[in-house]
Amino acid sequence: MHLGQQEFDRILFYEHAHKNFKAVYAKNPHDDDNLISWARVLIELWQFQTRSDSIKFIKDVVSMLEKALEFNPKKHDAIWSLGNAKTSLAFITKDLEDAKPYFTRAMQCFQQALEEVFISTWLF
Repeated sequence: MHLGQQEFDRILFYEHAHKNFKAVYAKNPHDDDNLISWARVLIELWQFQTRSDSIKFIKDVVSMLEKALEFNPKKHDAIWSLGNAKTSLAFITKDLEDAKPYFTRAMQCFQQALEEVFISTWLF
């Protein structure tokens, strides 16, 4: 795959961010905002990986977001990002039948995230 300067710069930016979020995690593994941001960086980086590495990246993203949701189960941006991760897993799954549960779970995450935003907007 040939990368232009813009793509190369993008990869460098996300690799640098990845290292920073990893360092913050080492100091404070309970920082849900850091986990969410780190997961978003990995979602960007998976696009530049081989298929098998992509699957590992996205599964790591899912784990990070699920951990962030353990700390704060109503955090809509973590739920939304989990939906994005599940969508990404669906797109790189070869068999459509195997991909359907990922799409279903992604749709549930997006709906739940919207409900959390609506609830938090109306309650505060």
